[in-house]
Amino acid sequence: MSPRTKEQNEAIREMRMNQIMQAAAEVYLEKGIQLEIRDVAAKAELGYGTVYHYYKNKHMLLEDLLWDALYRTESAVLPALTADGGSLLKAESFSRLLLQKCIEDPSVFILLKTVADNFHHFPGNRFSKLFAEFQERVYLPFVEMIREGVGSKSPEQTANLIFGSLVGCAALNIHHDLRNEMDVDGIVDMIFSGIQSKER
Repeated sequence: MSPRTKEQNEAIREMRMNQIMQAAAEVYLEKGIQLEIRDVAAKAELGYGTVYHYYKNKHMLLEDLLWDALYRTESAVLPALTADGGSLLKAESFSRLLLQKCIEDPSVFILLKTVADNFHHFPGNRFSKLFAEFQERVYLPFVEMIREGVGSKSPEQTANLIFGSLVGCAALNIHHDLRNEMDVDGIVDMIFSGIQSKER
């Protein structure tokens, strides 16, 4: 049997890391910051040594998980950021895409919840760069949509209300295992109908 090529090794490495990340997200939903590398290995059905080969500790693993989630979040809401049409429609589309992605991808929910909690479970300020990137790529473009679309006197406060509502709804459905029953359109419609009536 011939040795694997560099490309084959890289494909295996990428597949393993995705497997580890998915398992880490599921374990984090169950245990929060108490998760351990051995828990992730068991969930991924991999040996402890295999996971440890990629990640020497859980903080390195969680840091990669959150950075990867940022890229996934940005990709998920990109259609709303680049769409034609009014800012209010774009903000509603952004919210639908974000909530849908939270339900489909636990790592995105974990990122949003962690940002909302200001990373208080994590040691030091190792996530200040991630927070700044989240602000620039996801949060501030959304605030601008709210500013233009709703005409809010305090667009940041309105954006925070929407983000908090989306994270809260996602949490209720994820932690009660109701992901498949979630009415994303109905939730977003309710949030935005309330905001528009208040802002007028």
